[in-house]
Amino acid sequence: MKRVFYCVISLFCIAWIGIYVASPVFAYFYYKNQFMEQTAECSLAMDETWYIEQVESKTLNQTAKVHLLACHEYDKTRKIMLAMRVPESVLGYLGLEAIELHQRSIEPLIEQHRFRER
Repeated sequence: MKRVFYCVISLFCIAWIGIYVASPVFAYFYYKNQFMEQTAECSLAMDETWYIEQVESKTLNQTAKVHLLACHEYDKTRKIMLAMRVPESVLGYLGLEAIELHQRSIEPLIEQHRFRER
């Protein structure tokens, strides 16, 4: 009976370590680069979509919608990483790193904050 108890406790500990330690570490290293690339692509797609909406071009608007599919892939990868228990704070940090690595000039970033009308 004692042996069964120790076996059950050992299996429980192994499962706990697998779920709460091994799974997040594996997911982090396996999906890290993919997540960072998709974060940068989605950020760029959102910025471009905003600019296209300001121009009000129907042809470009269709292109913008297709370009936003990058955000769908980003969301899927993010959900997988969250399901594998990678902390939200780690995903936020990776997102910031991705945006910093794929920086553009400052002009497009400040353009969206300029007043068009008063």
